[in-house]
Amino acid sequence: MKIPNGNAKKIEVYYDGRCGMCCTFHEWINKQPRKFAIDFIPYQSERAEMVFPGIGMLDPARAMVVRSDSGVIYRGAEAWVMCLYSCSNYQSVAKKLAGPALLSVAIRACHVLAANRHSLSKIFFRSKDKLVRENLHVMEEPKCDSEYCVVK
Repeated sequence: MKIPNGNAKKIEVYYDGRCGMCCTFHEWINKQPRKFAIDFIPYQSERAEMVFPGIGMLDPARAMVVRSDSGVIYRGAEAWVMCLYSCSNYQSVAKKLAGPALLSVAIRACHVLAANRHSLSKIFFRSKDKLVRENLHVMEEPKCDSEYCVVK
């Protein structure tokens, strides 16, 4: 995985705004001192399709998507690593995770977490899931015209 060489100014993170675990990760990242800006956008929101037309084609429901200010797209484990890389205190960890020795481990861990995130969320993030459920009325359901769901 290629990590930006220090010239990143901002990344956009498209995450599941209906998942307690994902929302908790978002909040945790936002509390960290950062090297560059990070804009979290629930992939189900109207804003997601406005900011990133065609985001649905990247299947953000299956894996988190990050887009750098230079247009590079990261998915799944690489997206998680980029979020860590945005944090001042975790850049060295992110660089190690992005290397050939640990990226495969990060990918496997990310697959397990992504596949079980709703179950894990129910166990570990019940209060966050409850808060997310209470706020779902502010999100629009995606409209699926073909094999891809596009948020309008």
